[in-house]
Amino acid sequence: MLRLKRGILAVLMLGSSPLFAGSMGPVCSPGTVTVPCEWSGWDFGVKALYLKPAYDVDYGYGPFATVDGITRHYIDTDPDWHWGFMLEASYRFSTGNDLNLNWSHWDDNRNNYSYAGAFVSGFAGALFGTTQFEPEWDAVNLEFGQHVDFGEFKDIRFHAGVQFAHIEHETRASGYSTIIPATLPFSFTIDSQFNGFGPRVGSDMTYNIGHGLAIYGKGAAAILVGTGKFNAGVTVPTLVGMASSGSKTTIVPELETKLGAKYGWVMTQGTLTLDAGWMLVHYFNANHFMSVFGTRNESGFALQGPYVGLNWLSTV
Repeated sequence: MLRLKRGILAVLMLGSSPLFAGSMGPVCSPGTVTVPCEWSGWDFGVKALYLKPAYDVDYGYGPFATVDGITRHYIDTDPDWHWGFMLEASYRFSTGNDLNLNWSHWDDNRNNYSYAGAFVSGFAGALFGTTQFEPEWDAVNLEFGQHVDFGEFKDIRFHAGVQFAHIEHETRASGYSTIIPATLPFSFTIDSQFNGFGPRVGSDMTYNIGHGLAIYGKGAAAILVGTGKFNAGVTVPTLVGMASSGSKTTIVPELETKLGAKYGWVMTQGTLTLDAGWMLVHYFNANHFMSVFGTRNESGFALQGPYVGLNWLSTV
């Protein structure tokens, strides 16, 4: 009898061993990774950009004001939000491949601000006058892309190509100084620009919610090689005129990202997509100049803000 009880107990312990060892739980099966079937077509898009620039310290602050000769308050250049645009066209072919050409443009010529009793480094007198600050940006990208589906809802477009970028800043100021007779006004100008070209890679990740609605995140990086140059000058009629200029080969890394959502309407001859989101683009150390007083100035250039656009994909 004792042996029978021991045998039953051993069988029960072996049968309940998963309770002691832990069970594997549900087993996940890997999703399929596929590319679209062979197909060809065209798509065209346009976006309205509403962007604001940002700078490092050298470009982010202008003249300073002081009331006691000791404490300084530096004036933020703080350029305005302004409109730009993006135009693009793509040819889609083979099994998920595409060739995309896009152009983004933004400029702002409305940054006018006045100052009274302001100072700049290297100049002893207080300044009274106005300044106009005009930034401009162009970027042209040529991309070769590959669309890959990761299961039913997710897809990624990997792309590689090249970028050409143009970044320019013009500053115009005029007024008078306490150490110069008011009848002899001063003026100064600064023009700095960068033109660069280089390789660019990135990916566009999309999650398809359903019924034409999707959310996405996009990222890209580039390394641009080009020329940075500047011209600066100060003029006081009949008294003095000073100028400085220079140019050098510059390597500028660039990062960009977009987060947004889109909704597509399927029609007889194609698909119309409404696209909206937020973008950020940053060029590292893209701006530089040396003033007529010998001070060195260097800054990155960034743009950020919302965008909205339409895209038409033709199936004909």
